[in-house]
Amino acid sequence: MMKKILLTGTQFHRRGFIANHFLDLYRDKYEIIEYQGDIRNAYQIQISDFDMVIHLAALAGVRKSHEEPEEYWETNVVASQYFFDACRFQNVPIIYASSSSIYEWWQSPYATTKWAMEHIAKEVNSIGLRFHTVYGPDSRTDMLYDALLKKDPKITYLTNHTRDWTHVTDVCTAIEICIENFWDISSKHKAIDVGNGKPVSVVDMANKVWPDNNLPIKEVTGEREHTCADPTILKEYGWDPQYHILEEELWQCLKKEELRLG
Repeated sequence: MMKKILLTGTQFHRRGFIANHFLDLYRDKYEIIEYQGDIRNAYQIQISDFDMVIHLAALAGVRKSHEEPEEYWETNVVASQYFFDACRFQNVPIIYASSSSIYEWWQSPYATTKWAMEHIAKEVNSIGLRFHTVYGPDSRTDMLYDALLKKDPKITYLTNHTRDWTHVTDVCTAIEICIENFWDISSKHKAIDVGNGKPVSVVDMANKVWPDNNLPIKEVTGEREHTCADPTILKEYGWDPQYHILEEELWQCLKKEELRLG
C-alpha cells in the first residue's frame, strides 16, 4: 500500500522549490496530498489519517531574514510548531527542512529559526534535514545559482565563501531514503546533513558559469563563510548523489540549464 504523505511547501512562497521537485519525482510512489493554504493558519490541523508529514514550507534566505526577522520567526517557528504539535498529539512522524545555517545559528534570524525548529522537534518523532545550498531547475530567483545562469546585472559582487552545493534531485532522493528508513534513522539521529561533502568556492563557480563576469570580491558578514556537509549517515542508507560540484559534469549541467532558460 502506498504511504499517504502530507506535503507542505508546494504552494508556499512563490511555489516551493524543493517540495515541487519532490512531488514531481515521487507522485507515483506515494499518495502525496499537498497542504492547501497558509501554514501560519494551520493551528488545529488534522493529520491522523496520514502516514507521515513532509514539512518543507518555510521562508528561506539569510540576507532577507535580516530585513524581516519577525516574519521569518512567525513562518518558520510559530507555524511549524502547529505541525510539530499535531504530529506529537496525533502520533504521526514528520520529516522537516532544517538548514546548514544552524551550525552558526546566531549569525542571522534565518539560522536562528532553524535552530529553534530543531529544538522544538526533539519532542516529536522527527528527522530534520540540514540542507546545504540546494540548487537546480526552478530555484529561487534570489539565489546566486539562478542569477549567474541569467547573467543578472543585479549581481554586483562575489564573495570568497565556499558552499557545498547540492542538486535538488539529490535532495529529493535523500528525503525518500528518510521516508523508507524513518524509524531506524530517527532512533539514532534527530537531524542529519544533506550535502555532497564537496564544497566549491563562489568565485570558482561564478568564473566557470560566467567567465567574463568581472565582478569584484566583497567581504560579507552575517552568514557562514564555509559550509561542508557530512553525508556519512545518508550514505549508510545508500544515498548516492548524482551531481558533484567539483566535477565537470556539474558545469555541463549548468550550461544545459542556461540554454533551457534562454
